Amino acid sequence: MLKQIKSDIYHLMHPKMAFFLTSIAKDGKPNVMACAWATPVSEEPPIVIVCVEKSAYTAELIKETREFAINIPNKKLLKAIWICGKTSGRDTDKFLKAKLKQRMANSLKVPLIAECVGYIECKLYKTVDAGECYAFFGNVLYAEADDAFFKKGMRTEAAEIPLHLGGSRIMYFRGDNAKED
Repeated sequence: MLKQIKSDIYHLMHPKMAFFLTSIAKDGKPNVMACAWATPVSEEPPIVIVCVEKSAYTAELIKETREFAINIPNKKLLKAIWICGKTSGRDTDKFLKAKLKQRMANSLKVPLIAECVGYIECKLYKTVDAGECYAFFGNVLYAEADDAFFKKGMRTEAAEIPLHLGGSRIMYFRGDNAKED
């Protein structure tokens, strides 16, 4: 029997990959947030969308500097994902609080998270007002992945990428086995 869903409709489209979204202020102050709302929208040219709540510090920084990076973690960074998802970067250094190391991006001023297994560096192409969020379309300038976790354009069994189920529920995928944490 089908039942109407009145709230949390987006959960029908989960799980979504949990990732870190990095940005930077004009004064050089780095920022990171946990996010799960992203998708590719074009292969040629490569364009992705990330959706960020309008009131978020990250949204302010992306609009200001017009760049962002998607940092793909694995299971080892689960605690850092929770820290970066529950803390504002306006008044907290989330890199320090989550014990994340920064590294330079290849094509942006935005920092990358050294412990991640993949990166997508984006220059803002377009911003769309999408309800309580901004949908940031990013032209992909550079992407790279650790070949121990990504081979032939696909995740390997060893990747163990966290998948957000909704609320505070995360699972990770490894080969034919999914496990919820």
